[in-house]
Order: sequence, then C-alpha cells, then structure tokens
Amino acid sequence: MKKFTYPVQLVLFTLIFLGILIFVNLFAQEYHKRFDFTTNKRYSLSPQSIKVLKHLDREVNVIGFFTSGAEKNKAKDLLEQYAYYSKKFHFTFIDPDRHPLEARKYNITRYNTLVVKCGEKREQVYETSEEKLTNAIVRVTRKEKKTIYFLSGHGEHDLNDTGKNGYSAFKTALKEKGFEVKTLLLVKESNVPDDAALIVVAGPQKKLMPAEIKLLNAYLEKGGRLLLLLDPETGQELIPFLESKGVVLQDDIIVDKMSRLFGGDYLVPVIVKYNSHHPVTKDFKLACFLPLARSVVVKKSLSEKIKAEVLAWTSKNSWGETDLKTLKEGKATYDTQDIGGPVPVAVAAWSSNDKDKKGFKMIVVGDADFVSNTYLQVSGNQDLALNLISWLTEEQDLIAIPPKKVETTPLALSRRQAELVFWLPVVILPLSIIGVGIGVYLRRRRL
Repeated sequence: MKKFTYPVQLVLFTLIFLGILIFVNLFAQEYHKRFDFTTNKRYSLSPQSIKVLKHLDREVNVIGFFTSGAEKNKAKDLLEQYAYYSKKFHFTFIDPDRHPLEARKYNITRYNTLVVKCGEKREQVYETSEEKLTNAIVRVTRKEKKTIYFLSGHGEHDLNDTGKNGYSAFKTALKEKGFEVKTLLLVKESNVPDDAALIVVAGPQKKLMPAEIKLLNAYLEKGGRLLLLLDPETGQELIPFLESKGVVLQDDIIVDKMSRLFGGDYLVPVIVKYNSHHPVTKDFKLACFLPLARSVVVKKSLSEKIKAEVLAWTSKNSWGETDLKTLKEGKATYDTQDIGGPVPVAVAAWSSNDKDKKGFKMIVVGDADFVSNTYLQVSGNQDLALNLISWLTEEQDLIAIPPKKVETTPLALSRRQAELVFWLPVVILPLSIIGVGIGVYLRRRRL
C-alpha cells in the first residue's frame, strides 16, 4: 500500500505547489509592487514624474533604438519604472543595425535614442534621464498646440517647398514636436495674431515695411517671441530695431578654412564653440554648418532692461570678411578691417527681469539656409534649430528634476571577517544542505 501512497502524495503535493506558484505569479502580475531600499531612492521616480504618469489619459509608446550594452540596460531600467506607474505607458526596443528601415522611418541619426509617441505627436530623447523623458511625455500628451508663424511676403523660405531651398522638412520636424505651423502676411494685418507663440523671420530677400517692423516691436514689447534668420546683405532696415534689443548685425560674410576638413566650401563656416551657460546650447557638442553666414554680435552698451549673450561661434581659423566686393571676386584675405575668429553667429536677447512673465525673448542667427531641406539633416543643424525653438516657446525644462547622486558606502572587512564571508556561503552552507539531504535519504531508506 505504501508503494502507491508515496507516489500519489508526491504528485498531489507537486500539483498543489505548482498551483500556488501559478496563483502567486498571477497575483503578482495584477498587484505588482516595487520596493526601493536605497538611501536616495535611486530606483524610484520623482513625485513630478509619477503625477504625470498617473494622469495619462492616452496611450504613450516609447521606442528605444539601442544596440545591446550598458546604455540599453540603463534605459530599460528607467522605462520599467515608468511602466510600473501607468498601464498606458508601453515601451519596446529596436536594434537600428538589424532594422535600418525602422530607424529610417523614425529619422534616427544616432544610437541610444528614445522616440516618445502619443497619437501623431513624436519626440526624440537623446539622453536617458528621467527629466528628459518626463518632459517629452508632457510635450507629446499636451492637447493644446502652440502656433509658430513664419513671416511671408518678402521672399522668405517657403514652408511647403520640397526643393533644396525649401523649409518643408523643417515644417515637418516642428509638427512632430507638436507645434502648429502657419504663415503670416503681416503687411495685411493690423497686429500680430493673439495665438502666436513665436514669429520666425526666415531669410527675407526684400525689405520689411516700417509698419511691419513697428508691429514686430509692439509684439515683443508685450512679451512676444521672435526668431530672425538673416542672410548676409539683407535686413539692413532691421538694424535700428535689433540694436534697441541689444543685437548688432555685421555687414560681412564669414570665411572658414576649417570647412575644407569636412569637404565643404570656405563660405560654409563650421560652428564648433557654444555658450555652455545658456539653456539653448548647454551641453550641445555637435558641429553645425551655416552656408553663407554673417556675424552677429552683442551691443556693447545694453539697456538695464535687456540681457544678451552670444550662443555660438565659428572656429578660430575663420574671419568675417568685410570687403564683399573682393570676396565675390575670389581674392579675399584676412586683414585688420575684418572680424577675427572665432566669429559669433547667433545671439539671444531677453528681458533682464527674470520674474517678468511678459518679458520678450529673441534670437538672431546670421544665416537662414542651415535649416533648409539641403542642410537641415547635416550634423547638428536640426538639433540646434529645435533648441532655438524650444527656448523661445518655453518648451524646454518643463519639469525640473535634479539627477540622483549615486552614493556608495564602502564595506571594510578585517581578514578574519573576509574569511568568514568566504567560508560560510561558499563552503559551510552548501555542505550543510548536502548533509541534510543525505541524512533524509538514509532515513527514508530505513523506513
């Protein structure tokens, strides 16, 4: 009888054990709970991120374009924390080397990129950090759209032109960021539209009317945002207006010998130096190319109500050529009349009163072609352009989340303690388990 009792009991207990495991597993999946016992809550999200996740009312999908390695593991750990707090948050990984078509579909130009999607909105994150990821989620889930107006009527770059000089690719990039993009024929308007989050003046070839400049100035005085992309030998009518805001346009064309190293022309200066203190260019390290650019500088004497800073410079081997006639003949050389390198090419100006919510913001860049269809995808051109837009529309750093410090507590052991740590788990415990097993086996044999 015992011969049949033990097998039946073994099968029964095994089935009960498996049933308990299945029940516990299903319970854990339905009521998953994480515990973080680190002193600085290194593996926990901030209250700001948790609040954003718990209030998600639409599906958010994140695609990580990573190859295998430490960066992918870091991203996976972070994304799992986000998925824990919301069932509407999902993520997956794609190897861009194995699936190049998928990488091309999402315009992936570098490894270790996160694409955050919600509906038709899309945001790329290049740094695996909680702050960057949470802000991307806020931007793609935001229901209202900020409107960017591009000035027209003066020969500016066309937003719908798919040719080499058009801005169609830039328009697409802005829409993917969640902006509404429109054109503005200001000469027919009595004022700037109330919903204008930003006005862009992109390479006008004809002079703006005094009435238009007056409207732009009134718009800034009310706390407006303005981005001016001005090619050489244009925008002279804007000089007094810009100087009143602390920005000076130079009448020159930048010559850069360093461009030859990248297979470019002398008149396509390379931007290699950035203002490390300004939000637009902080931690920005990508080279940018500005075809046929002019220099832009900060006015020497600024009003107390205005702050202005240079954002980017060309290499020290460049200069701003002021003798344009000789340059056009191909005979230009650097002399004392020219502007020595590094040459400033972009300036940001804003209200000096940080507490003034209605203070203006303005950026002037000495080139409009760097975001054209031909050059937008070259090196860091698109990243820099989108940084300019983000700062002007106040889309950057929506939620400030300080990075968690990695704290380590060293464990100092004496020689005897170290030996105990080795012998106890490596030798004594395994031998004890083996001894107990042998004892149980011999006891059952006697029975």
